[in-house]
This record gives sequence, structure tokens and C-alpha cells, in this order.
Amino acid sequence: MLALITDYGYKDVYAGILKIVAKEVCKDAEIIDVTHGIEPFNVLEGAVATLVAAKHLPEGSTLVAVVDPGVGSEREAVAARVGGRFLIGPNNGLLWLAAQELGLEKAVRIEKKLVRYSSHTFHGRDLFVPAGAFLECGGGLEELGPETSLTPLPFELYAKLGDKRVETVAVYVDRFGNVMTWAKEAPFELGELVRVNGRPARFVRTFSEVKPGELAVYINSFGYLEVAQYMGDASKSLGLRPGDPVVVEA
Repeated sequence: MLALITDYGYKDVYAGILKIVAKEVCKDAEIIDVTHGIEPFNVLEGAVATLVAAKHLPEGSTLVAVVDPGVGSEREAVAARVGGRFLIGPNNGLLWLAAQELGLEKAVRIEKKLVRYSSHTFHGRDLFVPAGAFLECGGGLEELGPETSLTPLPFELYAKLGDKRVETVAVYVDRFGNVMTWAKEAPFELGELVRVNGRPARFVRTFSEVKPGELAVYINSFGYLEVAQYMGDASKSLGLRPGDPVVVEA
């Protein structure tokens, strides 16, 4: 299985070209579009999506992630074996969270040329997907290039728990405006009234346990503390983006 995560969007041809090139290198590859809707240039959001997707992939699968504001610069193109899976992408922190949680086994700098394409602005086509397809068809990680190290994510992620208080950071906003944080615990009782960055909310199991327009705080399906506005957009209502601080307290 060859899974794809990018910030390329759905309007242009870029995401489709990735799949064409993957089939050129490995015609039998089963290609899964996880998402091409990562916010442009948002490496933190892409790193969280990569972590979540990688945890769902079976061992032996390959995930190519491309959120690459430094494309064409001196940053490396890398492939890594992480928790029995292969991850490929720019060495800008995008693969860091998955490598830390699932366990980095080895990383290499991609130097092997696998396709006829070459550019300074489309490394998803020229480097990342060809490397992923090569691995998916049985190629060896060491054949792609020399060993290297992964660059850490250039953001401070934290989750501090106190008595009826969580200090953490927003890491992902989905299309509904739900704000996922880096916290995995919540020292609150179900139904308890809380405040999110000073705004009233309620700690619940699911959205419909509050009224439309009200804020809900809950543990999401991936195990992280999240804030939603029922039938609304918590990100816009609270003015939150990935990287912003979030304080939830009763």
C-alpha cells in the first residue's frame, strides 16, 4: 500500500501526477489518497496528519508526505523505516512526530534517480513518490542513498496537566473547524463546565451533548483532546490555528 499526504489540493494536476508517476515505477502499487488538503506550507499540520495516518497503516506499507515550503533548497529528501513502515518526504520535520512515536529504525538521503523528471519545484514527482513506489515494489531502503538523521519538527509541542487545568497547543484543524490539541488527557468529569481560552464550554463525549453554537471539549477518535463548536467552527470562533496555545480549565 502506497499512501499519499500533501498540501497540493484538489484543483490542480499535481496530486494526480503523483499517482501516474507511482505507477510508472511500480505498476502494481495500491495507491491510497489519505489527503491532499493539508493547509499550504503548514508543516505542523502535515506532521500530525502523517503521524495519525502512519499509525493506521499496516506494517510493510509506504507513506509519502509532501508539505515542502523549502522545495529546491538545501533541505534533504529522505526516506525512513519507522515502526516497520516506510515514510518518505522532505527533511523539514514533517516525518518527525511519526518517527518519535512509532520508532525510527533508519533514515537515508534520497539520491537514486528513478524517473526521467527533474525540477527545482516538484520534488513530489521527481523524488518522493518515485522513492516510495520503489520501496513499495520491494526495493531496499539502503539503495536510495546514504544514511542520514531526521530533522526535528521546529515547534514546541507540550501538554501540561494540573488540577482541573490543561495547558497545551493546537496542532491540527479539520474541515469542520475542530481544533485538535497535543494533550492526551483531560482532568475533567463528563458534563463538567470548562473554559477554553476564557470561553465557556463543556467536557463531553461527543458533539451533540451541547447545543448548536456551543463549544464542546472531548477526547477525539485519535486519542487527543479536541475543541469543537457544535454545528459551527471552533477554529474561527476561538481564533485558533496550529501552533497556538490552548488552555482548558474548570
